[in-house]
Amino acid sequence: MGGLTDRVWLRYAILFVLITALVTGAVITIGGKGGGHLAANRDQLRRACDGALPYGDLERLVRDARPGELRQHGTMLAPGRESRSLLDCSLSWGGGNAVTVHAEALVSDVPQGMETRQIVNPGPGDTFTAPGTTGRYGARGAWLVADCLGGLDGRVRPTTDLYVTAKVTDGRAGADRTTALTGFRTAVHVANAITRAQRCGGPPLDPPSQVVATARTAGEQGGGGATGAASRRCDWISPSSVPGLRAGAWTTRGDAQDSTSMSACTGDWDPNARRNEGVTPQDWQITGVEAASWAGILGRSAYDSYEREGHVPGWGADEEDRLAKAGSPDTDASDAVDRVPSYLTHPQLALWARSVCGGRVTYHRVSVLPRLHIPDGETVPLGPGQRAALAETAHTLLARYLGAEGGWPKAAGCRDTKVLGEVEEWH
Repeated sequence: MGGLTDRVWLRYAILFVLITALVTGAVITIGGKGGGHLAANRDQLRRACDGALPYGDLERLVRDARPGELRQHGTMLAPGRESRSLLDCSLSWGGGNAVTVHAEALVSDVPQGMETRQIVNPGPGDTFTAPGTTGRYGARGAWLVADCLGGLDGRVRPTTDLYVTAKVTDGRAGADRTTALTGFRTAVHVANAITRAQRCGGPPLDPPSQVVATARTAGEQGGGGATGAASRRCDWISPSSVPGLRAGAWTTRGDAQDSTSMSACTGDWDPNARRNEGVTPQDWQITGVEAASWAGILGRSAYDSYEREGHVPGWGADEEDRLAKAGSPDTDASDAVDRVPSYLTHPQLALWARSVCGGRVTYHRVSVLPRLHIPDGETVPLGPGQRAALAETAHTLLARYLGAEGGWPKAAGCRDTKVLGEVEEWH
């Protein structure tokens, strides 16, 4: 009886070993079918996109499970062919790990928001900047603008401006600092590869070592203010340095790009500051200001953006007629009273100027924003005295901005400034 039992257990043991061997072999076979591509994928990363990708920054994305999928075109890859792109390239390895880059010679405006508050507070879609890089990282990846002083080939219309985008994904939702930094570094590497191949001249861009979140960081004037170079560039905004601003504590914000091509500052009277407790500004007191500069193609892009809204000097025959009528001695005083409607979000008086900064034509724009409480569907009158006070403060603001120590215009060596005119942004 004992011998029979031993033989039964022996048979079960042999059967268990055979099943285990079969299952193990199947797992090894299945795993083998999806692996073994790491070396080839790494080599592909080195050669893809005309060798313009930063291998050291992107190597962590490469996977072994399947061959990398590469799609690429552009005049950098096929000289002589017609294409809007110098380089358009994407490389993916599965699992959400991918990189996509695009580079083109700019012959029109920068396809990004260039108005002052769009730069300083771009919204939830744009979350990071890289100090020293003219651009931003958001939901659609990083973008930047670079100079090619020698001119870019492959376009009928000559241009010296390069626009590069780069999006890097690693399988996680949204953007974090690591992904944003990799995106910026990829865009800079691609820009440098193109400007080197095109013999643009000038120094290459420095790959950023950090990114800065664009979340609000504000402080009271006189109480230390916001930290960082971006805020220090805007420290000159205060009632003590710009007569005409509402007295009290103000918050200031800068764009944090530390760019040689553009800069933007905003300042706002802070209703939540301790110094302002129990104070309610009166109508027409100035509780907000803006100041910005754009050089080269960024200047043209910003000016065009405001022009589309009718917010540049001398825009429209109606505006010219109104100014001429206001200056006529035969004009009745009641006719000179303007009216501001309730539907305007930020009625303001802007002042434009043009300079040469760093060897490039540069536009400057400052504006003053008065406090107004207008019931829905109604208007409030703006008399000559109130209009003159706004203008005086705007001109003071421009002079203070252009001459501020540590401010962008002073650092850029701006010269030959010409005031272009005022714009009433309430029509």
